[in-house]
Amino acid sequence: MKTIDFSAMHNVLLRNEDGTLLPADVPYYAPTLIAPDTWAIVSDGDYTYLLAGTEDTLVIDSGCGAGNIREFCQTLTDKPVWRIASTHHHFDHTANNCNFDQVYMAESGIPLASIPFPSFEAAEVPRDYPVEAIGEGHVFHLGERDVEVIMAMPDHAVSSLLYLDRKTRILFVGDEIGNHGMMLQGTVENRWRQLKRLETYRSEFDYMCGGSHYMIPADYVEKYIANCEHILAGNTPEPLGKGGGPGGPKGGPGGPGMHKDSELTIGPNGEKIYDRKKPRPEDRGNGGNPEDAKYRVAMEYAGTRIIYDSRKVFDEK
Repeated sequence: MKTIDFSAMHNVLLRNEDGTLLPADVPYYAPTLIAPDTWAIVSDGDYTYLLAGTEDTLVIDSGCGAGNIREFCQTLTDKPVWRIASTHHHFDHTANNCNFDQVYMAESGIPLASIPFPSFEAAEVPRDYPVEAIGEGHVFHLGERDVEVIMAMPDHAVSSLLYLDRKTRILFVGDEIGNHGMMLQGTVENRWRQLKRLETYRSEFDYMCGGSHYMIPADYVEKYIANCEHILAGNTPEPLGKGGGPGGPKGGPGGPGMHKDSELTIGPNGEKIYDRKKPRPEDRGNGGNPEDAKYRVAMEYAGTRIIYDSRKVFDEK
């Protein structure tokens, strides 16, 4: 079993929700029981989820925090913790995949997974772990509890997969759907088509668990469909403008905007200080070509916010 060497990041401090600071190389875990035998775990990066059945377990996403997330998960259950499934390949979801005996993800994500974000360049991150490509229809048997990959949903990432736990009626969605807004890389029409397909499964889940928020009401699927249809009908969006995107004044958990970035501050001894779990400004990958920024617009409708490229409303015919 391998772990990330975070020792070079000792002078980077992470601010916890209670305001305390810890060096980035010090392990930190805060679990929450969100359903029977189901935990959401804060370390750093996005949430890690642990699901236990009567015989086995499945971990979904490994985060990018110091320490061994597998060993911590094992303290929460007496069932063996040995395998992990990735919702997509981004570093804040896959950094600690090296802790596990077997990793599962979409084939497109395998060569891209666990590549460090810029703020983690000093850390030594193993990427040579055993990995198996999976796709739609793959089922994990946990013992009286099955978790199925019901569909691929690439937009935020090319490798995004959705995992349905029918026993708890929870859908694990990674960063593709949240209650804090949606920033599209592709067309609005493509996102609408994906959501309409997901809607065919709506009778099978009540909540969604994502990277930055958990137990999101499942009716956000319908709300985002309504927003997409509002855009496709030709309604006029708002110019994104300064501060209107991720981290802007309309951000924040539970609101219609995008969740905020961590605000970099400097400690008394020159340490970089970030808020735990929040995206760091230098790690942002959604901006793309700076020339494209002027085409970014936002539509607020049906209690949701979609940010998209005004040139990418309809698919190319």
